[in-house]
Amino acid sequence: EMKGIIRPFYKKWDEAVFQRYAKDFQLPLNKQIKNLSKGMKMKFSLAVALSHHAELLIMDEPTSGLDPLVRSELLDVLQTLLQDENKSIFFSTHITSDLEKVADYITFIHNGRLVLSKTKDELLEEYCIVKGDLDTLRKGNEDALIGIKKNRYGFEALSRDKRKVVQHFGDSVMIEKPTLEDILVFSTGRSDQHVSSN
Repeated sequence: EMKGIIRPFYKKWDEAVFQRYAKDFQLPLNKQIKNLSKGMKMKFSLAVALSHHAELLIMDEPTSGLDPLVRSELLDVLQTLLQDENKSIFFSTHITSDLEKVADYITFIHNGRLVLSKTKDELLEEYCIVKGDLDTLRKGNEDALIGIKKNRYGFEALSRDKRKVVQHFGDSVMIEKPTLEDILVFSTGRSDQHVSSN
């Protein structure tokens, strides 16, 4: 019934595509939507969105609250869609591992302010996590670092420029590849910036 209500709004509605996704997603088409699980509701929404050959999908927290299996299945579908260069998916999420799996471009917005916007590969290649002892910081090299976390054992921070870190610190620090979550946390100041802890 819901499909019948939605279908007339789209000139390019493709019933065969809808039926294919309904079958692939194992949607119980004889159930009321209110009785579907959160994962099944998301699959239904996605089947509808894909059935009119949309070139842009806009999704808000599409995997939030889904069990790992359904999340993985949904991300696999999105990855497959992105192989078509005529399609784009814009989705907001706090689950950075989802972004690592499917995103080409990452934009971080914090408190309404654009923090950064780059390709995922650029972010993961240019940025680095820096770890070292507190004496290294006392030499005045903090300007190369973002969101410094200190404790009695040393410090951990993010840098936007791996080469600059090597020039400033040499081999006196450990340099690690960041995750997108590391970049998000340090860039938005959600690390315990400049706060000592025991």
